[in-house]
Amino acid sequence: MSSMNGSISAILNKPNKTTDDLQQVIDEWHQNLLRNEEHLLQFANQLEQKQQSLNQTTNSIIQTQNLLANLENNLQQFQLSVQTLAKYNDELESSVEQLNADSKSLLPNIRSNLKTDQDRSITYELMDSVDTHLNELDQTMKQINNALQINTDHSILKTTDELQTCFHDVHNLQETIKQIKIE
Repeated sequence: MSSMNGSISAILNKPNKTTDDLQQVIDEWHQNLLRNEEHLLQFANQLEQKQQSLNQTTNSIIQTQNLLANLENNLQQFQLSVQTLAKYNDELESSVEQLNADSKSLLPNIRSNLKTDQDRSITYELMDSVDTHLNELDQTMKQINNALQINTDHSILKTTDELQTCFHDVHNLQETIKQIKIE
């Protein structure tokens, strides 16, 4: 660049300048401006690439923050679901204990009140039914306990359905025990 300035200065310092001399100065300035423009375009392209990279990084950070917020919300909901399931499990265990206590207190009375073979047959069928329901309830409780240990959204839904089934089974067992007591 200094050689260009030197040649331009030499031309401009000439006492008699020709049109060709002035054209040469204009051409050198023009070439210099083109080189400077090319350098500026390269810098502009580099800046644009860096800006695009920065935009992508910013978008990634925003997406990561959104994912973290969603994870935090899901974790809170999951913890509430686990607490609810634990409460239902406690209630179910209490209902099973009550059902066992009721059946133990009612079954001896039923056995002592048997009058005929037909009554015995009906009572044994009802007792078998109660026993079968208790076994099914025990299996369902074991499945619930296993499902609670898995800790997934799917297991929460499945466990909630199973808990509802258990409460329904407990209700049916209570009705069956009432029938046994009545007969």
